[in-house]
Amino acid sequence: MKLALNTYVYEVAKWPIEKTLTSAHRMGFRYTEYSACGSGDPTTMTARKRRDMVRMHKDLGLHSSQMLLAKVEHMACPSARIRGEVLDYMKRCSEFQLELGGRQVLVCWGCGVHLAEMLPETAWLNSIDAIRKLARWGLSQGLLVDLEIEPHVYFILNSSDKAARMVEDIGMPNVFPNLDIGHFVINREGPQRIEKIRDKIIHIHLSETQGYDHTNSILGTGTVDFASYVRKAVELGIEANCARVGEPCIAGIEMGEPHFPVDDPDRWMQKSLRFLKGHMPEVTR
Repeated sequence: MKLALNTYVYEVAKWPIEKTLTSAHRMGFRYTEYSACGSGDPTTMTARKRRDMVRMHKDLGLHSSQMLLAKVEHMACPSARIRGEVLDYMKRCSEFQLELGGRQVLVCWGCGVHLAEMLPETAWLNSIDAIRKLARWGLSQGLLVDLEIEPHVYFILNSSDKAARMVEDIGMPNVFPNLDIGHFVINREGPQRIEKIRDKIIHIHLSETQGYDHTNSILGTGTVDFASYVRKAVELGIEANCARVGEPCIAGIEMGEPHFPVDDPDRWMQKSLRFLKGHMPEVTR
């Protein structure tokens, strides 16, 4: 299993994407998890900058193992117009991920949020419809769609049980639940809960928490036992799952939250790397 640098903590620190990618290369990363927001949002880039980003990835020897579709909060809302705009954003980001040579995209925000004026059942159906459309659109292009299980009640997808059901309801062969370890900890879902989605996991996020707050802080500063989850995922066959779809087996270091300041994202990443080296030396860059 290889480590990836998730660019989101650098976006929180307001670093330009070019500086972030250079830093990833300097620290010895081959893989990134590319956050499609801020300076890295491909939907706000000129065609020239998109080409420059593709060239930069190639020149630095970086591979975008997963693109985080960060602007999908309202993907299940009552407005058909807004849902259409979110779907368009997801497709445009996915096109960029394919241009970078990557195949996985992550539907963030727990695949949408619940609204007081909307029945939960309707939100579920709207989310299913949007993800199915994205997956069907990208199937012939080799796109793989990962689903983010978030840890709070207002997210549509917020448990491993719901993740298993959502994959089944979508009914597409290129849809997979993402294993975010920090989110599992907040939800009080131990490593054994991975059994529910064992044959569908192809990507892991290493995120930290104090047990209640979704802090996304430096790895090793909270309560998460990363090794027990990673080793359980390996025991359950994540590497075989990845091989089956032709993807590397990746665990990405995900940090940063908009409401918590990030003084130096490189320092955060380096401290996390030192922690992982001492606790999971088998997971390398």
